[in-house]
Amino acid sequence: MESIYERALLEVGPNSLFQKKWDIIYNVIFAGLWCTSYMSIFLALVIPPHTCKLPEQTENISDNLWRSKYIPMSNDLNGQALLNSCMVYENPEQNNKTKECVEFVYDKTWYESTVPSENNWVCSKELYVVNIFAYSMIGEIIGSLLFGWFGDTYGRRLTYIIALALIVVGRTVSILAAQSYVLFTCGCIIASFPSWSAVQSVSVISVEISSPERRTTTATLRVAAMSFGVCVMSLLYWWIREWKLFFVITTVPLIPYLLFSWNTIESPRWLWQTGKSEECIRNLRQIAKINKSELETNTAEELSNTNIERNDKMPGPVALFSSRTLAVSTILQLLLWVFVTLSYRVLLISAGEKTDGNPFLEFALQAAVEMPGNVVGAWLADILGRRYSGMIVYGITASMWTMLSFHDHYKSAWIGNIWIGAVSRTICRMSTTSSYYLINLLNMELYPTCLRQLGMSIGNVSSSGASAIAPYVLYMGHRVDSRLPGLVLAAVSVIGILSSYILPETLNMKLPETVKDAQEFGNKRVKYSRDSLKYSAATEEIENLN
Repeated sequence: MESIYERALLEVGPNSLFQKKWDIIYNVIFAGLWCTSYMSIFLALVIPPHTCKLPEQTENISDNLWRSKYIPMSNDLNGQALLNSCMVYENPEQNNKTKECVEFVYDKTWYESTVPSENNWVCSKELYVVNIFAYSMIGEIIGSLLFGWFGDTYGRRLTYIIALALIVVGRTVSILAAQSYVLFTCGCIIASFPSWSAVQSVSVISVEISSPERRTTTATLRVAAMSFGVCVMSLLYWWIREWKLFFVITTVPLIPYLLFSWNTIESPRWLWQTGKSEECIRNLRQIAKINKSELETNTAEELSNTNIERNDKMPGPVALFSSRTLAVSTILQLLLWVFVTLSYRVLLISAGEKTDGNPFLEFALQAAVEMPGNVVGAWLADILGRRYSGMIVYGITASMWTMLSFHDHYKSAWIGNIWIGAVSRTICRMSTTSSYYLINLLNMELYPTCLRQLGMSIGNVSSSGASAIAPYVLYMGHRVDSRLPGLVLAAVSVIGILSSYILPETLNMKLPETVKDAQEFGNKRVKYSRDSLKYSAATEEIENLN
């Protein structure tokens, strides 16, 4: 049955100028800028190729002989003999005892400076970098829980403002305190604490002021803008080459959004659901003014007088497990967050270093394929539905990780060809992006209004936990067996296929308003919702009248 809010939204216009302006300002420009700043840490923490700093050459011998005099040979994980990048002989003239280097020389072909090269966080200190990623993700876990509850309790707008302030403050601390491992890490934790809450808050507002058929457009614009931002970020570092200036340039564009953030509207749907009817009406009329439409007087009166049944007063996260259907849906979504994030973060962290060519171009290429990945995800989601689309993209991801596991180990065979690796990583990044698109869409569609931001934030918690594990998965490939990351990620992608199949379909479904709606959602497997089709027809009729 159509709610009074749905009728009000139809009157003010759910697909008109206000929604389009909102998409441009927040789901395109802001999403791209936020992602650029948030993701900048992945390039700033790249460890460039390095060797031990040797005494000035005094003998009339080749550079290779001079290096081999001071640096011992060692085998990498694939059995290839190389000069050790961390150890030198204590006294090359007298014995073969080795010690770790005190000073290092870094290859500056691509990076003039990164945080590890500036502070010598290499060799035995390489775990500093891994730990920074892990601590940042732990901060995300805590922040996601807090901001998820905060967004559903105190509103989307205030969540957006606080999250935006934290990333600006965090990046500033990291720039000013770069020489201190502890303080730099604190800055990273502060910046990662709100996770994706700022982008998600404005996206949730967008979903809650738009019609069901517009949700795919909103999600596509947002993820495409974020992919474009990551692509530009990589090329920007290639041009700047120095991490501090790079941090400044990627953080400063967020400041105007912070200064003018109080002009952002609150979600009228959230205001109505929380009993703030007068504020809801005020925001709806603000939308109507831009859309050159009008909220009818009797509709406004009904909004003011309608008392929504409040059966959602159980502790926030517990409500997501309040029935078998809702609990299974929540658990499966959390698993999908873990699986897709593991794949994405391992690809992201390794993109700046695992290449025989230009790391920035490979990083940019992988980011660029996210845009068609999002388009493919949106197309599949609308043609095949969310479930079957998820099964397809996880299947492709599992295949590509299997290929990469053998590529990284058998460098001398055909499968070790540089083009095999580049194409496999590119396809894997594309399919992983489609998976991200689908899980974001499912999160917005499966959770009720009263718990939508909390549900999405708990998804961030799972995502952050996976992000904390991802550097260690990659570290296993560096220190134990180069095949391990690919095989582990192929296995979890196979589980992702099964999880996608079990989830209920949400294509063209009306958003659940209450916990009761969400508890009953998906009990019967249907492809299309009659309510949503009626809603779409009503939307078209209203727009034609306007």
